[in-house]
Amino acid sequence: MTAGAEGHPGIVTAEDAVTVILVRDAPHVDAGGARLEVLLLERHGASAFAPGALVFPGGKLDPTDAALDPRRVRCTDPHGWAERLGVDGAAAAVAMLVAAVRETFEEAGVLLARQVGAEHDAPSLPADLERTRVRMAARDGAYDWREWLARHELVLDLDALAMWSWWVTPKGLPRRYDTRFLVAGMPTGQAATHDAVETTSMRWIPPAAALAAHAEGHLHVIYPTRRTLEQLATHSDAASVLRAARSGAVDLRRIEPSVVRVDGAPMVQHPDGGPPAEV
Repeated sequence: MTAGAEGHPGIVTAEDAVTVILVRDAPHVDAGGARLEVLLLERHGASAFAPGALVFPGGKLDPTDAALDPRRVRCTDPHGWAERLGVDGAAAAVAMLVAAVRETFEEAGVLLARQVGAEHDAPSLPADLERTRVRMAARDGAYDWREWLARHELVLDLDALAMWSWWVTPKGLPRRYDTRFLVAGMPTGQAATHDAVETTSMRWIPPAAALAAHAEGHLHVIYPTRRTLEQLATHSDAASVLRAARSGAVDLRRIEPSVVRVDGAPMVQHPDGGPPAEV
């Protein structure tokens, strides 16, 4: 067995991105006594990044994320978020969290928001919610949701999010992302759907079942998603996951693996060591 560093003459800069792990409890416990499920979306086979892979909803930041009226967000600890996200200041942190909520709405149809004055778990959401989501998911940049949020007096609930981990695409790849993994509970009264643009299907699945299906060759799950599922699989329910994230009982280091070749095949090497893994 031989291994060597994988590299390109030029190093592509990693773009800031966010992804949201939506968690919920299944109606019944599994054989191991757990009921935790996570939402995974299947990326379109023609996608430039991770085609056909199962991923959490998410994506890159958009300029409008930083331009949202402050009255349209609820974030009680923006300075703390700036430190966790590794960004320069509260405004940058809020913009990144807004991007997380927007991408979750576009890709999964789940809106982490409530109307002004609503404090209960299942706020009444606008009747044109799905139509707005479809227009945003079109990815043609023609629809700006800020006026829609204001018209319906919607406030994005950034406090629903908690930091889970931070992964960077290895150097030497043509597309690289500096991705913050966030976690949120699935809102009561909403149903997730895939966008039929960047994704072709979705499923709620126990983390251990997703890992087993990948190992058996039935599902394609990329390395950082697998590592995240391994962490999630140690929790029995959604409340346990959210407690761990909110208490800081998670690894928030900025983890940047490297790509190595093992017997000519590209594999991923975690910076902490250990055996190389499939991409």
